[in-house]
This record gives sequence, C-alpha cells and structure tokens, in this order.
Amino acid sequence: MPSYKPAYIYGGPVRAIASLCESLVEAGHQVTVYTTTANGDLELQVEVGKEYLVDGVRVIYFRRVSKGHSNLSPQLLKSLYKNIDRFDIVHIHSWWNLVTIPSAWICQIKGVTPLVSPRGTLTGYSFTHRWNKVKKIFHTLAGKRILNNAVLVFTSEREKEEALRFVDGKAAHVLHNILDLPNRTRDLHRDTPYMKLLFLGRIDPAKNLELLLKVLTSIVELPYELIIAGEGAQAYTQKLKQIAFGFNQIKWIGAVQGEEKYKRLAEADLLVLPSHTENYGNVVFEALSQGTAVIVSDHVGAKDYIRKMHLGWIVAGGQPEWKEALINIWKDKASRDEIRERAPGFISRDFERNLQIRNYTELYGDHLKEFASR
Repeated sequence: MPSYKPAYIYGGPVRAIASLCESLVEAGHQVTVYTTTANGDLELQVEVGKEYLVDGVRVIYFRRVSKGHSNLSPQLLKSLYKNIDRFDIVHIHSWWNLVTIPSAWICQIKGVTPLVSPRGTLTGYSFTHRWNKVKKIFHTLAGKRILNNAVLVFTSEREKEEALRFVDGKAAHVLHNILDLPNRTRDLHRDTPYMKLLFLGRIDPAKNLELLLKVLTSIVELPYELIIAGEGAQAYTQKLKQIAFGFNQIKWIGAVQGEEKYKRLAEADLLVLPSHTENYGNVVFEALSQGTAVIVSDHVGAKDYIRKMHLGWIVAGGQPEWKEALINIWKDKASRDEIRERAPGFISRDFERNLQIRNYTELYGDHLKEFASR
C-alpha cells in the first residue's frame, strides 16, 4: 500500500487497512506491511528499510522518490520482487499509483495471484480526474489485464458495481471494512436553536465540499453551524475558505483524532458527506455508532446500509436537492431523535469485529486452496 499509519492525512483508507492488519494479527496470523514514507507533502520520520512493530503489525517503510499521488519506491519494489515467495497471501490496497500497479505486475511475473482492494479508485470519477487520459490508455493496454488476473475485494456493492464497468471481475468479493468502533459511552448531544452539522474527513475535491458550502452560504431558511474537521492541500483548502468567507457559523478546526473525534461526532445533529465518490465511508459508521444521523450523496458506498436500516438521508442531485433535504431534516427532529436511539445498537451488532475478520480469513483460506490446486 502507498501509505500506512501514522500517515492519517490520507484519511479513512489508512485507518481501515491498519485495522484489518491488526485484526489479522490478533487472530493469530503474521502480517508484514510494505509501504512508503508518504505523509502528504512530508515524509514520516522513520528509518527506511527497517522493520517496525506497529501495534503488533510488522511494517517496513521504504523511501519514495516521487510525491503527489504516485509515490514511486524502487526500494519497495525490489524488496517485494526478492521476498514475495516468503508469503502465502499478497493483498494490494488501492490503485493508480506507482506502488500498487508495479506490485501487481511483479505478482504476475512471479506467478502469484494477488488480492487487490481498489478502495474507490476504479470508478467513473477516478477515470475522469487526475491524469485521466493516461489512466485510460494504461488501463486499455495493461491495467485491465492485470486486474482481471487478480482477486478483487470491494468494500461495498456500489463500489463493486461501478468497478465492474471497467474490469471483468471474474473473482470479485464484497467485504466490509473492519472498523475499530468504540461503544457509545455517553450522550453528549444537546438540543440547540440551530442544526449542528459536521463534516469529518480529508479535505479533497472528491469530497465535494464546494457543493455543501455553496448550499449553506445561500440558504436562509436553515439556522446552522457547520464544523469542518479535516486537513488537505493548502491551496485547495484556501479555495474552499474563500467560498465560506464572512460566514462565521462555518468553522474550520483541522484534523481531530481519537476521543476528540468521537466527541465531535456525538455532539453533532447530522454528519454530512456529499462526496463525488466514496467507496465505503468509514465516518458514516463512526457517526452512527455515536447515534448521529447522516446525510450522504448517492455516490457513497455506505448508502445501502443507511437506506436498509433507515439511519439517515441519501441525496441524488445538486444544490436544490441538498438545500431541500437539509431544511426538511431540520424540521424533522423526531426522525433524528429516533436514529439517535436506534443507530448504536445496529452498528454494534452488524459490524462486530470478530465477524468481519472471519470473513477475511475465510476468503484468504479459499484463495490459498484454489491457488494450491492449480
């Protein structure tokens, strides 16, 4: 994978992958992570090439020679080529970078069938943003063939459906992220004469914060406070702040972690996630674990669970639809209160950690049996 904890600047994927690795170790397996020193524009302060024990997981950080979204690490690729035969399973996380694509190619050269979790990178949005022409050419010439020879692991049915527009997916599975969710220990929510909205996550164009800010800066029927908790590229964040300039009810608090994060989630009336694309949406389940209702775009993978369990609102469309939805939610306090009561129990039941790890280990076991029979 291109990045690993403590590179939390990359948001949910880093946490989800770390939780998977740590859960596998707790279940008695040995896990080694190959990753880079990527930490946004900075580098993690670690000794490259040294094996660290990070919360029980063996992690080797390799120096990257390119930044941005490429993260090329010749050291990592050389070590993978040399040591790949030591491992029973190779699980590659994400796509469209110079860590994972060459790693998948090395697997092919070595006769190893990897598992690949694209983590939202095989979507229509990804093919039309950031080097879209290069992506389309590479995918046609080589990428599709490499992925068709892998076992694909998606985090939601929506992610799978969208990805299968671009790959054959003969071996495709859906397994939820393993989330390290705390129990709801106390209710910090207090009724106020305005609606407390929270966005929590990476500040990135894919999150579509422009839409949310344009709606809120033009709305007069809704008394609100919006807390934006997260970090992103400075130039892009500044662009968003210009949209919200003069609106004191929109507050930027930077990234929050741990207990502070769950405190913010518990205090909010509504978590807002208007993403252009979101393969899963860890923060949705984090919010629901604290009893906070959610409103998401119809491009968020968690929407199926939200709809099935009636734990929030899903919006298809642009500014008019979002404006109408937010006003109606403010008026419908009864529904928000009902979700606050029901949601923690559902999340505790449906996302029990041991159940999720069994699903992964069964998939790994089936993969080993099939590979051994060839």
